[in-house]
Amino acid sequence: MNQLSSFINSVNVIWLIPVLFSIHELEEWNILNWYKKYYADLPASTNTSIRIHILTISLAAILLTFIAWISPIIIRSIIVIFLTGFILTNTIQHVIWTFQYKAYAPGLTTAILCMIIFTLVNIILVKNEMILVPIYLILLPGIPTVIKTVKSKHQMTPEIRRLHELFIKAERYLRGENRTNNA
Repeated sequence: MNQLSSFINSVNVIWLIPVLFSIHELEEWNILNWYKKYYADLPASTNTSIRIHILTISLAAILLTFIAWISPIIIRSIIVIFLTGFILTNTIQHVIWTFQYKAYAPGLTTAILCMIIFTLVNIILVKNEMILVPIYLILLPGIPTVIKTVKSKHQMTPEIRRLHELFIKAERYLRGENRTNNA
């Protein structure tokens, strides 16, 4: 029990972020059919491009958490608040989609779980002076994204569309479709 208390009262608690975030992303593994059902004018996403996105963003969360874990408080604060703010925005989007479409939005369950746990992680870090409170201002740019989600109805927000397009290009690159031969 002493080890659990030590973990909870240390910077190690931030490792809950990439673990739970990756589980959340895996809940969205088969989200393409949901997109096709509820969105018009979709980009040319495929299951592969979405899965490349899921794996890449999960690995990025792990890498950022490692950087935060070994960094001074200012860097740790920026990374932890950015990651938890990102999932807060995503959680709100899942809730909005569920109400808009009157159907479960894949990722909703784990998004809510993540937000609860990430809130506790942030409280622990603030309480133990391992994170700087003024850095929470970086969450403000997430507000327009939430507003766009409410207004978008059956369209992807520009931010989500850009992510899809990026990973469509990544899939095409990996398949060798966009490479030029200079030979």
